[in-house]
Amino acid sequence: MKQYQLSFNSAEEAGKEFEGLLGQTGHAEKDRLLFQVFSGSMDKDAVNRIAEALEAVFPGAHYVGCSSCGNIIHGDLSPDIYAVTCTEFEDPTARIETKQYHLGIENVDSVIREVAHFANENLWVKAIMLYTTVWETSMSSLCSELDKVRSDVQILGGGAFNEALNSSSSFVLSDGGRAADHSIVFAFIGGDALSIRTRYISGWKPLGKEMEITKAKGNILQEIEGISAFETYRRYLKIENDDTFLYNTLEFPYLIRYHGIGILRHPQECLKDGSLVMASDVERAGKIRLAYGDPVTIMENVFQNVAQIRKEEPDVIAIFSCAGRKAFWGDAEIGNETRAFQTIAPSSGFYTLSEFLRTGEYVNQHNLTLVIASMKEELEGKKTKRRQAEEKDVNARRVSTVERLANFIEEATRELEAANEQLSDMNQKLSDMAVTDGMTRLYNRTEIQRRIEESDDQTDRATDSLIMIDIDNFKKINDTFGHKEGDAVICTLANLMKERACEVSGASVGRWGGEEFMILLPACDTRKALGIAEKIRKEFSAIAFPQCGCRTISLGVTQRQAGESADSLVLRVDRALYEAKNTGKNRCVCL
Repeated sequence: MKQYQLSFNSAEEAGKEFEGLLGQTGHAEKDRLLFQVFSGSMDKDAVNRIAEALEAVFPGAHYVGCSSCGNIIHGDLSPDIYAVTCTEFEDPTARIETKQYHLGIENVDSVIREVAHFANENLWVKAIMLYTTVWETSMSSLCSELDKVRSDVQILGGGAFNEALNSSSSFVLSDGGRAADHSIVFAFIGGDALSIRTRYISGWKPLGKEMEITKAKGNILQEIEGISAFETYRRYLKIENDDTFLYNTLEFPYLIRYHGIGILRHPQECLKDGSLVMASDVERAGKIRLAYGDPVTIMENVFQNVAQIRKEEPDVIAIFSCAGRKAFWGDAEIGNETRAFQTIAPSSGFYTLSEFLRTGEYVNQHNLTLVIASMKEELEGKKTKRRQAEEKDVNARRVSTVERLANFIEEATRELEAANEQLSDMNQKLSDMAVTDGMTRLYNRTEIQRRIEESDDQTDRATDSLIMIDIDNFKKINDTFGHKEGDAVICTLANLMKERACEVSGASVGRWGGEEFMILLPACDTRKALGIAEKIRKEFSAIAFPQCGCRTISLGVTQRQAGESADSLVLRVDRALYEAKNTGKNRCVCL
């Protein structure tokens, strides 16, 4: 695989440049040439003339392209308006197809379904490169449909640029159609020898705690944890909604987790109500964090990836970089993060409105991100051409002060969150201890009595029922077999009561005394309460304990009368239990 790169400033220069390129490519098969045309001008007529000149010199060749925020040639920002790259596939099995469609909200699903069908039916397809006008800043539906392409196909690309997002003057083009707005083009590439690896590079790091998105719609971020999204910038970073807002937030974009990876989102506009118009969709994120970017940290991340790509020994590197990164660095310095790729292999691309990349099974829309594809053809007998790394690429780098401070904040936040979680657990345990019996884990007497009294004045509780339970001859169990056996009898009965009480929603079970228990059954009449009591009595009497054998219980049952106090209710159920004990035990008495 070889690549040739051109740049020029007018359509009139195109023909001459292409003639010169023809001399370099020689007799290469035209259908194994893929041209990419990038335009820093929104003049569609001029770009169409460039396309015509290309077709005249290279009939049958495939090309795709779009309007851009800047062109990357030889790994650096080109000073010229137009850039054209020509990638020559040397493998005889290499294959290229291009498709261009009109694209809008109303037909995105049908268009991408057709693209997915083509890729899934043609097993030679190894990668899809897309160039699209971004009709709205949330293109989640496009990404979701592309997820249906078989998982072994790499998918990457970028959004055609125009500073006015609602303008139709951004455009894409291909050999399947002239420069057009509201459109998308695809280049399908494959071949037996073709190898493509993709990655995304950010460099921005998470900062502070993770926060909850409490209100969002599409790309409009309205509220975070109940306050306006803008307020998070004012509160935590002292960023005001003034002329420097957009630039300052490039340093501190938001970071969301989506499909298991971190994705950057940066504001493009602050609305009067404090909502933020984001560069892409945030509605589906749920959680969000602030992120920070400083030059040393970003470059460290870039060069880590450069070192990995160098080991892959690619023939060509394709770059899709966000226009926001270009704004962050400025034209004079943006090349700092891309020139290193040229030391590995010919590197080219453009500055985009959004970056698209499949990671795992999912295609995601990125912002403030570098999307990189390292491509090569593994041909028999091909010699590897190793390029020497620039000294600055491999030198150890200092950690910036900003990164150290951010790391301190990150660790302090993590420790604080862990401490808060531990404190919350301890408070919950203390709260549980205050209302539960230590041995049975039932409510203690204070809590079950409070719950009975709580419904004194609630007329809708007139059907509450109460069951009082006592273990028959319990003292004899303790005296004869010991307290350990007695405790086992109590805990077994406690578990049985909890199981049966679950038949009534909102039931409460408490330990009233040593071997006495109380069950409060809300909105439960006498008939049902008596049925539950009988189940408990029968099931308990059937349990054989290791030493004391089968034991019995006596139960009193009653139902609250309209306007009756808790004291009166408790006295009556106590009388019912007393009657059960005095008339033979192992029975239920209802009063």
